[in-house]
Parts: sequence; structure tokens; C-alpha cells
Amino acid sequence: MVRGELDTAPSRIGECRTCPWWEGWEDRDGPVEGCRGRLVLSDDVSLVVGGGQVGPLRARGMRTVADLAEAGPDRPADWNGEPYSDAVLRARAHRDGEVVVPKVARPTIPRADVEVDVDLESHLDDGAYLWGTLLTLRDGRPLEDEGYRPFVTWSRLPDADEGRAFAEFWRWLTGIRDRAAGQGRSFRAYCYSRAAENGWLLSSAGRFGPEGTLAVVKGVPGVAEVRRFISSPLWVDVHEAVATQFVSTSGLGLKVVAPVAGFTWRDPEAGGEASLGWYRDAQAARGVERDAGRERILAYNEDDVRATRAVREWITRFG
Repeated sequence: MVRGELDTAPSRIGECRTCPWWEGWEDRDGPVEGCRGRLVLSDDVSLVVGGGQVGPLRARGMRTVADLAEAGPDRPADWNGEPYSDAVLRARAHRDGEVVVPKVARPTIPRADVEVDVDLESHLDDGAYLWGTLLTLRDGRPLEDEGYRPFVTWSRLPDADEGRAFAEFWRWLTGIRDRAAGQGRSFRAYCYSRAAENGWLLSSAGRFGPEGTLAVVKGVPGVAEVRRFISSPLWVDVHEAVATQFVSTSGLGLKVVAPVAGFTWRDPEAGGEASLGWYRDAQAARGVERDAGRERILAYNEDDVRATRAVREWITRFG
């Protein structure tokens, strides 16, 4: 080594996911392997832990995923962040080719006689144009036809018709809840990561409810009513149930967990970023192309609520 130079080697950190050198690149001599390939080849421990946890592990002599997978229960000095046992379990999953594995003996999630899965589609900060629902009657008793129901506006956002679609969604959802209660049946509604749904539920009520800042639309609840619902045990975050009971080698998003649960999206390009493009294309198109774009969005949204249900049922099978 030349004096003044450091012998460096790649180590995965949070910024790697957006780094152009992560997967590799092309130069005038051909393809060049990126940092990811080098880390996989060396089985580097940073593949399964955060950047701040690599140092304590290496200080203890654990430089590879295999080292961590064989580690005992004693936590290294200066360990921070997630529980050390989660990191060891993730290393074992990586070694064994698993993606998502339970970290508790019997994972559970609250269930009900009447269940509704919910997923919204929004366009940036312009508004939430689609509320997709999936009704499941677990007790087999009649109430309403099971299946997927979209509540949607195709008006260019922002527009008061967004409030109309939200009002129809809210009336239907709370109507199912109240009818179930009137029949002595339990009810729960589910989403995957409540941050997005809660944000748009509250925003919709604030913009279109009784004191709406954009328009007052009949049937849209007030913010207080929405807050009562989303803070109740009737509103369940499936992602939270997964994150507290499982570890993953590839994240815990719906597109990672649902395939482990056996679910497959019909659209090979399914994803939140892609759906933004589909929406813009559908807004700009006319006739057959416009209708096809809208149908693609609805099919994607339907698959998202079905994927959410698939994850719930998968968790239940562990019990």
C-alpha cells in the first residue's frame, strides 16, 4: 500500500439502494461488477445488518453473514438499533435462502367475522382518486356480496369529485361495520401500512368534510369521526403485524411479503411508482387507450387488497 492511502472495501449502507455503483455499470471495456456483487461474493455481513451495526460485529470478528448466523446470544459491545437476535435470525434466513421468517413462536393477527381490506391510490399530493375494498365474510353468513369494490374518480385532481368518491367509500365501509354490529358479528378493516391510508383519510375529511377547505361534500365525515375510527381496534395495520413478528432479508413491504404468502400480481410491472405513470397516461389518453389504462389501475388496486388478505391469512396459518 502506498503511504497515505487506505485499503478500502465496500460495505452496504442505506444510501446503497440509490447508488449507481451498487448493481454495476458499463465502461469502455465492458460491464463492471458493482459493490453488491462483491459483497455477495465475500458473504459480507453488511448484507443483513445496518451500516451502524457492521463495526461492532467486525470488532468481534464477525465479518461474514455465515459468522453472524452461527453467533451465540451475547450481544456485541456498542450494538445499537434492532434487537441483536433479529440480526442473527436474518443472517440465518439469508444463509438458508429464506426471505421472510417468523421471530415469534406463533405469529397472530386480529381476525373478524366480517373483514374488509382497503388500499388507496393517490397521485402525488394532488389527491386520493381510488379507494379499493375487498369484503370477506369469514363466518359464511349473508350480508352483502363478497369481493372487490372500487370507489373512484377519474376527474383531474384536485376536484370535488374526489370528495364524492370518498363519501361513497366511507358510507359503504361504515355501513358494513354497523350492519355487522347489528347482527352481533365482529368486524375489522385492514390496510398494509396505515401511514398512507391514515394520511389520506384525514386529508379527505379535512378537505371535503363539514368544514372542508376545498369543498363541502355530502356524506364526507368530519376529521374527528375519522380519527375515532383509525385509532380503534377495528382498523388493523397488517404491516405492523408483520414487522413486529417477522424478519426479512429484503424488507417487509407488501411486494416482498405477499409472494412469500403465495400471492402473485397479475401485472408484471405492478408497483406504486409504475401506477403513477399509468394514472398520468390514462388522464392524457382518450377512448380505448384511456379505458385500458383505467382498467389496469383497477386491476392493480384489486390485486393489492387481495395481496393484503393473502398476508393476513398466511399469518393466521402460523397459529
